[in-house]
Amino acid sequence: MALIPLNTFKTKTKMLPAYSLTTATVTAYVTPIGVTSIVLMAQIANISTVTQTVSFIHFRKRPVLQDAQGNGFQAANTPSFLVKEYAIPAGDAGSVLSGKLIIESLDSVQAFASTTGTCQLTLSILETANA
Repeated sequence: MALIPLNTFKTKTKMLPAYSLTTATVTAYVTPIGVTSIVLMAQIANISTVTQTVSFIHFRKRPVLQDAQGNGFQAANTPSFLVKEYAIPAGDAGSVLSGKLIIESLDSVQAFASTTGTCQLTLSILETANA
């Protein structure tokens, strides 16, 4: 049995596409199987010369079952917008996460901008092996 490290810090970056029917989002990060991740920081830099709008999404891959009281159900393949059409001025950056975000195995974070190639997402992530 191969062991994975208990805690691993990672930085991920992605250039964001523009939203369209064929390229809706870019998956910036997917939590590996057997791991729970914490997004410690998510920042998007606008590297263009005009204001851009960005959206940042948590994507639930697997369903969440309800608890004994019938609370907490969430269907699989569910996107949840954390920020939608957030304006970032030219040459500036914005934090698209006000706290920390837990991402369970196979869940992901996705993002898109108003214009392709104008915004760059940077994530700081802590991956923790599930017991």
